[in-house]
Amino acid sequence: MSRFGVNSSQDPMSALCRMALDTTFEELPDEVIAHAKHTLLDGVAVMIGGSGLEGIAEIVELVKEKGGAEQSVIPFYGGRVPAAEAALAIGPMPRAMDCGDLHEEAGHVSEYIVASLFAATGLLPTVSGKDFLTAMVVGQEVLIRIGSAYQVISKAIVNNDCGGHYIFGAVAAVGRLLRLTHEQLENAQGIARTMTQPHTMGIYSPATLMVRMHHGLVCQSAITACLMAQKGITGPRQSVLTGPNGFLETARWETKPEALTRDLGDRWESTQITTKAHSACYFSHSSIDGILGQMEMHGFGAEDIARIYIEVSTAGWQAVCEPVENKWSPQTVPECQFSLPYVVASAAFDGHVFLDTYSPRARARHEVRELMSRISVEATPSMADWGARVHTTLRDGREFTSEHEYVKGHPKNPFDLQDFIDKFRLCVPYSVFSLNRDAEDALISSLLDIENIVDVVDALLLPLTPPAAVSAFRKDDAALAAY
Repeated sequence: MSRFGVNSSQDPMSALCRMALDTTFEELPDEVIAHAKHTLLDGVAVMIGGSGLEGIAEIVELVKEKGGAEQSVIPFYGGRVPAAEAALAIGPMPRAMDCGDLHEEAGHVSEYIVASLFAATGLLPTVSGKDFLTAMVVGQEVLIRIGSAYQVISKAIVNNDCGGHYIFGAVAAVGRLLRLTHEQLENAQGIARTMTQPHTMGIYSPATLMVRMHHGLVCQSAITACLMAQKGITGPRQSVLTGPNGFLETARWETKPEALTRDLGDRWESTQITTKAHSACYFSHSSIDGILGQMEMHGFGAEDIARIYIEVSTAGWQAVCEPVENKWSPQTVPECQFSLPYVVASAAFDGHVFLDTYSPRARARHEVRELMSRISVEATPSMADWGARVHTTLRDGREFTSEHEYVKGHPKNPFDLQDFIDKFRLCVPYSVFSLNRDAEDALISSLLDIENIVDVVDALLLPLTPPAAVSAFRKDDAALAAY
C-alpha cells in the first residue's frame, strides 16, 4: 500500500495534497533529489535564454504598469511587484525557448513549477534551498500524475486537447512553499479546478505568442488560488479530479485515474522527466535526431539531399504539421518552432536546432525554404507518440531509413551532469541581462548545491537582476527595517 492512501470518500486530490504537504526533504530519495537539481538547473537555463525573446519585455512592462505591493523580484528586468503579477511576467520566460523539460505523457513540467515558485518567493521573508527544492519536487509530481491520468499526449492531443492540468502542479508547489494547511491546499486546488478547462490545440496550431504567454496565466492563477485559500475562500474539494464534476470527467476518452495515487510517496514519477536537447517542439526531436544521425553515419550534407519523407505519430502530426499551409511556410518564431519541416531542414544545414535557428537571417534562408519543399510527412497511427521514422533519399540515389524514439534527454537516453552544464552555458549568451563567466559559474554552483542555500532570492534571483535594481532593493529594505 502506498504511503498516501486514498480514502474512498475523498477525491484523490486529498491524497495528492497530503503528499505535497507532508513529504520532507529528508524523506526524498537521493535519486529524486539529484534529478530535481538537474531539472532546476535546466529550468533556470531556459529562463535565462528566454528572458529577452519576443513578448517578454512587453509582458514585464504590462505588469509594472499595473503596479501594486512590492513583493517579488522580476529577474532580468528589476522591480518588485505582487507575487501573482510576477508569475505572469516570469511564467513565459522559460517557455519562450521551447527547450524546457517535459514528461512523455503529461507534457511540459518544470517551466510551470520553477516560474511559479520564483514568483512566490516574495510572499515569505526568506526561502531556503531545501524548502524550494522540496516544493518543486511535489509540484512536479502532482502535475505529472494528473497529466498522466488525463493521458495528455497519447489521447488528449489527438482529440484537439492539450490539457488543463498544469495549474494543479503549480498550486501544489506554491501551497507547499507557503506552508498552507491541508484544508487550505485542498481549497486552493478546488479553486484551481474552477479555473481549468480543456485547452484546445489552438494554443499551438497555429502557433502564436500564446504558446509562451499561456504559462504566465497559469502561474498567475496558481498563486492567486493559494492566496485566496489563505484568506479563507473555499473551493469545491469533493470533486476536483474525479466524480461528476471532476477534471478527468472533462475528457472525451477513457482516462487512467489509478495513475493519480498509485505508489504515491514510494515511486516518484518526476524522475521520468525528459530534458530537451533542441530548441523546438518535442514532437520534432526524433526527426531532428534522425536526420542528424543519418548525416553523421553516412557522411552526407544538406546539399546532397534529394528528398526526406518522415513518418510521425498522429499526435506529432497535429502538433507540428497542421495546418499544412502554415507549417510549410512559417514566418514568426513560434510558427518556426512548431514547424517540423522547418526545424528538420535547419538541422540539416546547421547541425543543430537552437535559438540561432530562429534569427531573422536564419528564417529568411532560401536554401532552408527550398529543402522544406522537398520534405513530406505522414501520420502513422502505429508510431510511438514521440517517435519518427526518417527516410532520406540522396541525389546520387542512395536511400537511408532510421527510426528514432528515445532521443537524447529521454530517461532511457539521459543527459549526464556535464550535458546539463553545457546546455546552461549555451543559454547564457541569450540573456537580456549580461552575465559574466564568474556569475555564470556561481549560479551553476548554487543550483547544484541548493539544499545548502539559506535564501533563494539572494542566491538565484538577485544575481539575475541588474545591479541598479538590486541596490534599490537593498535601500528599500534598509529603510523599511529602520522604520
